[in-house]
Amino acid sequence: MIQISKLPKAKPKSKSTKQTPDEMEIHDLWNRLESKGLFQSNAVSLSFLLPGTDSFLLMAKTEGKKAKPSLGIYSVNFPNTRSNESLGHEFLPAVIRFHAELHSNRSDVGAIVKFVPPWSSKLRYLDHPLPLVFDEQCRQLGAPVHQLPVGPNGNLLTSEILRSGANGFLLGEEVIITSVTREKAIYNCELIEKCAKAYLLAIATGGTVRNIPWFVRFIAKQRLLKDEKKATAFYKRGERPTGFKAY
Repeated sequence: MIQISKLPKAKPKSKSTKQTPDEMEIHDLWNRLESKGLFQSNAVSLSFLLPGTDSFLLMAKTEGKKAKPSLGIYSVNFPNTRSNESLGHEFLPAVIRFHAELHSNRSDVGAIVKFVPPWSSKLRYLDHPLPLVFDEQCRQLGAPVHQLPVGPNGNLLTSEILRSGANGFLLGEEVIITSVTREKAIYNCELIEKCAKAYLLAIATGGTVRNIPWFVRFIAKQRLLKDEKKATAFYKRGERPTGFKAY
């Protein structure tokens, strides 16, 4: 009798989910910020505006080292619409609404990071906002780092702080970073950490920290506002802004 050897059962092919360029880019920025120790184990969210769609791509996770990030596309104008991505993630609706409100209020913003980094999250203990004491801070963040005003339901309130062109804010212990392009988001996140660390260590010694001269602040702010106006024009045309340098 001829024995016929049994062939091993073929494993079912896993369905490959091909990522879009936007998804690959948001994963790349997420990993870069995480590798720099800026995300820790706290809640984090990162969003990219999708030009020409009135939507944004959001990657977010709740606190905890084992928390896995969620990824989805949401409407700027209708943030309360629940989607399949938000099912099972109770923290998501509030995060979606926050990013939608901020994108809606700032037409120049292409990326938003909401996180609790080691140093700049400690600015909430100060009795004053982080002043403008560094050149790069004036040029890129544009204003002292204030707490964002919110309503009784946690909704973001339109204010001079928000509409001033600044790119660094506090929301309780959370730090909010905005940028005209996705590429600049990582630099602004690193920048606020460097400025906060240097400032907090300096005032801890009891020494005097002087602000950048007013005319330097004025020139830097005008250049920043020019960049943001340029970015707004790109987004209104449904295009991604180009021609910006990191620093």
